[in-house]
Amino acid sequence: MRTFSHMKGLPVYEQKTGKNVGKISDICFTNTGKVQGFIVESKGWFARHRYLPLHGVQAFGSDGVIVHDDALLRSSSLPAGYSLYSERGIAGKPVITADGQKLGLLEDVYFHGQLGIIGGYEITEGFFADLTEGKKRMDAVPFTVGEEAIIVNTMM
Repeated sequence: MRTFSHMKGLPVYEQKTGKNVGKISDICFTNTGKVQGFIVESKGWFARHRYLPLHGVQAFGSDGVIVHDDALLRSSSLPAGYSLYSERGIAGKPVITADGQKLGLLEDVYFHGQLGIIGGYEITEGFFADLTEGKKRMDAVPFTVGEEAIIVNTMM
């Protein structure tokens, strides 16, 4: 299991041609913790975002991601759900439990690449708290995203 921040920026290569088709820029997932795919920033003068469904990934490596040829789709193919940083991004939003306890801000997600599931969430309480206490890790639970907060369906 790894955090998405360790994967962000990795180059994406087609399996048969070895062509570098871009780099990973975001992750797409549902509120129940299912990874749907990734947003890839394409190379070139007119860089654009493409969608890489999870089933298009051949392998996750520490130095790159190998995908099936022609696995990248137009960004209009993005499924309904959430991401960390793009237009439906939830990184930086406050995380609050169902009983009203504020846990901190959502910073990252832990995911199992081959299983296609979110294993947990990384929560921060700010720079100094992270230095003294460390970041919090919360197991993956269903959540609801509002305009100003993420409500996790658990009680602390």
